[in-house]
Amino acid sequence: MLKNTKLAITAVAALAAAAAALGKNPGGDAGAFSGWGLGARAEALGRAYTALADDASSTYWNPAGLAALTKTEAAFAYGAPFADIENVTIGDAVVAKPLIYSMGEEAGGAGSLGTLGAALAYRGVGGIYEANENGPTGRTFTDADIELNLAYAHALGDAGAFGLMLKNITRDVGDYSDSGFGLDVGGRYEPVGGLSLGIVARNVIAPNFRLKTIKDAPPLTFELGAAYDVFGYAAPCATFEITREGFYDGGLGLEITPVKYVALRGGYYVGDETPRAGVGLRLGDFGFDYAMRLGGPLGDSYVASVSILFAGGPAPEELYIPEEEGYIEFDPEAEETTEGDEGAEDGETSLLELLEEATEKPEEPAPE
Repeated sequence: MLKNTKLAITAVAALAAAAAALGKNPGGDAGAFSGWGLGARAEALGRAYTALADDASSTYWNPAGLAALTKTEAAFAYGAPFADIENVTIGDAVVAKPLIYSMGEEAGGAGSLGTLGAALAYRGVGGIYEANENGPTGRTFTDADIELNLAYAHALGDAGAFGLMLKNITRDVGDYSDSGFGLDVGGRYEPVGGLSLGIVARNVIAPNFRLKTIKDAPPLTFELGAAYDVFGYAAPCATFEITREGFYDGGLGLEITPVKYVALRGGYYVGDETPRAGVGLRLGDFGFDYAMRLGGPLGDSYVASVSILFAGGPAPEELYIPEEEGYIEFDPEAEETTEGDEGAEDGETSLLELLEEATEKPEEPAPE
């Protein structure tokens, strides 16, 4: 146990040191909103969610994390990413469904065909003043991204999982618009109890955009993550990112669960050099998460999300339960003879007669 704990701490610490020491990504990403993922939990953890992802938002952060779901989950998020700028909105909706089925009488129990996830995200800013070579034109325009994600995940044995995410991004800037398709690939592995490792290759197929004469495409990026669950009470996590061109980024996070229904979170994302904080509440199948980014050149940021779990797979009564062997239902009217009954013909007392005599109520003597 001690050896496994040291291994887990070493893995998380190594990624944390790499993320903190190497600095932010000077190359950046294509698009004004490409850094925003899904939900508030990952944001509060400094986006260090590559290995910890285990809910519907895994559709974006690491599609392999969808394999951890045992129930259908739907989640919705809304946020104000820059408090000092008006008309900036981010919002998303995501649903994930495990494909669980009954395996029938011969096999017993239930099986899985994997997990499907779908997400729709909007990030936009309106009221941007237009200008040309002659100065302001007096008009305004909108810069917005609409992203549709479709993901699939399947477990690999008891400790691993892989996932794929197809994405279509539509980019609107003023009078110009274009769409592009892309593909992300993810993996998740738990080598020892409590330790989770994650890897994501983003933009294996990159969505390409052409707005008038400007071409744009997000870079191929690899993300490595590690997280360690300390007996369900704390989960330090870290993610390190590097692009094919050699640019790098990273994030650090810590989730603490002091009581069963409450989670406290904190994080730091190297890319914008801004700390984060958040809280999560879980009441039965309902969840609420809130995250805020503290400070930054454009003001604080706020994101809130709600989620709900639905029953998934076959109902318990539909699963095959083997019948117990050797069970004989007692029928008081059955006229079966025992070995003692067979001797009753020879003048011997049968077992049934002995039982009747033992339970027969004695007659009370008549009063004098």
